[in-house]
Amino acid sequence: MDRDSALAMIKKALDATSPGKSETIQLETDLVKDGVVDSLDSMNFLFELETLHGAKLEEIDETFDDFRVSRLIEMLTK
Repeated sequence: MDRDSALAMIKKALDATSPGKSETIQLETDLVKDGVVDSLDSMNFLFELETLHGAKLEEIDETFDDFRVSRLIEMLTK
């Protein structure tokens, strides 16, 4: 998967959990710290992202706290 496809997937997952907020994100956006999603939405967002990806993102566990768009793209493209 390339970076553009990964960003599109992140935006689609974000639209499923927080409609309308995908238009505001950039590579340096931290979805939680920048208030794009709250803590409950973050778990729903990760579920949607993994569902769209078709696989579990191994880096994501119960202690995962890096919701930067650039980090998520990195995980999706490796």
